[in-house]
Amino acid sequence: MNFQIKKEHSVRVAYNAIQLVHSSGIDSIEEEVVFTAGLYHDIGRFRQLVEYNTFDDDNSTDHGDYSVEVLQEKGFISNMDPEWQELIFKIIKLHNKFEIPKKLTDKELLYAKILRDSDKLDIYKVLTDYYIDTSKDPNHTLTWELPKGTYVSPEVARDILAEKLVSKSKVKSEVDIKILQLSWVYDLNFRSSFEILLHNRYLEKIYGSLPKNDLIIQIYRKIKVYAENKLLEKKG
Repeated sequence: MNFQIKKEHSVRVAYNAIQLVHSSGIDSIEEEVVFTAGLYHDIGRFRQLVEYNTFDDDNSTDHGDYSVEVLQEKGFISNMDPEWQELIFKIIKLHNKFEIPKKLTDKELLYAKILRDSDKLDIYKVLTDYYIDTSKDPNHTLTWELPKGTYVSPEVARDILAEKLVSKSKVKSEVDIKILQLSWVYDLNFRSSFEILLHNRYLEKIYGSLPKNDLIIQIYRKIKVYAENKLLEKKG
């Protein structure tokens, strides 16, 4: 089941990347590069599951790095232009990192942002499909086998309200996981990304799956207003 989820996810990320390029009007992008990167960005996940029996990078290996290793070993893109290959390896390696490193060329940064946004947007789809279908069996890949919880951990709340990405190391419950996922809006980079996010009501769906208390309501309102303002800013 998880194999199929990852396969379908990778295909959608590839098409998300093309959609972002078109809707953002970025003429300087080689579409074949972002499509290929999207298609192969998680290729290391399959070997990771076979070898480690988990998708948890903390208890196995960094799947961005591993995907590059597998892709280089298998030679699936060896017929592409060498410069394109290196760019694909670079952005796949960076797609899952907590933050984009500062020492990138403008070109590398642009391609990395496209892949990271494309990936996050489809992860939002996978997660919210799971959250709204209460008849599904628990998927520990998505819940990390943590307790459900009813409140947001103080460190997690502090970071998201300060407009910071929430680190996985601070997460203590399923509630914290969902707050971490809401914080991803701070790492989206394109107007089209915010359009897709709001059109599909991903934030609302995550919020709908959370217990309700004053802090969670405050966090949701903060995130929703942030996303709406970013969309308006990027129209100007």
